[in-house]
Parts: sequence; structure tokens; C-alpha cells
Amino acid sequence: MMTITVLEVAARALFSKSLPGAYEYVSLMFVYLIYLGLGYSQRRDAHITVGVLYDYFPRKTKKVVQGIYLLIACLFFAALTWTSAVSALSAYAMGDTILGIVEVKTWWARVGIPVGLALFSLRFFLQLSRLITNNELLEDAAVAEFAPQETAEDERKQ
Repeated sequence: MMTITVLEVAARALFSKSLPGAYEYVSLMFVYLIYLGLGYSQRRDAHITVGVLYDYFPRKTKKVVQGIYLLIACLFFAALTWTSAVSALSAYAMGDTILGIVEVKTWWARVGIPVGLALFSLRFFLQLSRLITNNELLEDAAVAEFAPQETAEDERKQ
């Protein structure tokens, strides 16, 4: 995306010409950037949360609340995966394009939506199964996996 954008800017600055379809391709590539990042962000517990009450719940209540949340989210995003896959297939069958100087097919970008949503739904399912089997809350798993590890030198200083 950056390469196309830099080439587009350079072409306009140096030759006063635009690269045909550059804007369309970059805008369609954003789909992959956004939707493929959802599952990764969920894995890191990096989505915006408001813990006004949740932070004060006992662990057992947190587990119940998280279980309900993860089950609903998994089912919701599985349904969105299905509907977006049907939409992508429809766009492919119709030969959907963005009108412009260059005919840009949209189906390849639309495929990124159900793929990203399927991975997102799978992430919720995995977190739900870990909650049930290992009693592992989202915040505990994220801290354990992604917290900065102290180096041996840091440990010696302490």
C-alpha cells in the first residue's frame, strides 16, 4: 500500500500524471489491513474496553461475564462471516467493479472480510474454550503472553 501511494505521489509531483487505479487498489487493500488485524487485537486484549464495573467483580463473576460475552461474540461474528462470504461470492459472480479509468474488480478485497471475520470468530471460540478448560481470563492470557519479558541483566540489577 505504501509503495503504491509513494509511486502515486512521485508520479504526480514529477510528471503531473496520476497512476490509473492507484487510489482504488489502495482503498481496497485497507480491507485486509483492518479485518485481518481484528483477531490479532483480540488475542492481545487490545480492543477498547470500559471496565467501570467489571474491574471490581470477583474472579468467578468475571468468568461468567466473559463466557457470555465470548459465546455471543463468537456466534455473532460467525453469522457475519457467513453473510459477508455470500456477499463476496455474489460480487465475484456479478463481476463487481469500481468504475474509473481502470476497471478494478472488488471481489478479491471482499474476500478479505469473511476471512478476517472467520479468524476473529475462531479467536473468540479459542478464548471461550480456554476460559472453560483452563479458567483463563482474557486479561490474564494477554499479560502472560505479551508482557515484556525481563532480561537476565534486568533481573541481576534487582
